[in-house]
Amino acid sequence: MNEEGDPVQTTVHVNGCDFRCALRGDGPPMVFIHGEIHGMDYWEHQMAEFSRDFRCLAYDRRGHAGTPATAFGYSVANQTRDLELLLDHFGMEQVVVVALAFGTTIAATFAIDHPERVRGLVIAAWSEMHDARSYLQRWEQSGVRAAEAVDAGGREALVTLLRAEGGDTMFKVIPPRGSPLREPAIQLLASHPADEYRRGMLEMASSVPVLVPRFSELAIPVLGLCGTEDPFPDQPQQLAGMRGFEEAPAIAEAGRFLHWEQPAAFNRRIRQFIEECL
Repeated sequence: MNEEGDPVQTTVHVNGCDFRCALRGDGPPMVFIHGEIHGMDYWEHQMAEFSRDFRCLAYDRRGHAGTPATAFGYSVANQTRDLELLLDHFGMEQVVVVALAFGTTIAATFAIDHPERVRGLVIAAWSEMHDARSYLQRWEQSGVRAAEAVDAGGREALVTLLRAEGGDTMFKVIPPRGSPLREPAIQLLASHPADEYRRGMLEMASSVPVLVPRFSELAIPVLGLCGTEDPFPDQPQQLAGMRGFEEAPAIAEAGRFLHWEQPAAFNRRIRQFIEECL
């Protein structure tokens, strides 16, 4: 950490990609995995809170924000390898994993492959774990429009498009007009190279394996979290037979970005989970 206590940012080269990473705090390891066309910066409230007790890592996944696009490698299997090698690089074992949206598919795959390395897992807005394919048609149309905007006028052209249509005709996870997080979410979702919208997000969604049966066999503590305003709410019955799984009551006045919209409630639920289960 620097003198002000802010995260230390660094670039780490693993698995053929240069990942922008942020580290903060000391103690047992904790990693935060963002969703598709999201970015690590929206974990700011969690990095500040949990770095009091944990050594916290957040990173931009390949093709997102501060991590460049690559010619290939956006599949869940390869992005799980990215996570594994980043944890190896920082010497992190027995990790508490906090993941959101499509990031939960990476977290679940890592837990299936390496259960001995996962101390506990928080999955937020996790419908992608069992319903990833439903995103493909929506994303194919929205992604083409986003990439065309970036090609024609750069990032600002995409920001303009999302201000006009985000949350309506494209990228329905963008908060509604009047929400203080609408503009930050637009800026976040517009922060990637054109090829991520054109190809990367589709490769990711189409590569999600059938996770629920294997994930349900794990014996690790798992907390599910969702917002009451999430357009794609969790379906906790999908994991009803999983030992160690608990779906918390939905967080009021929160949508897909519940950790960003209601950080105090989100962090409080995780604190309770850690105290009770870990």
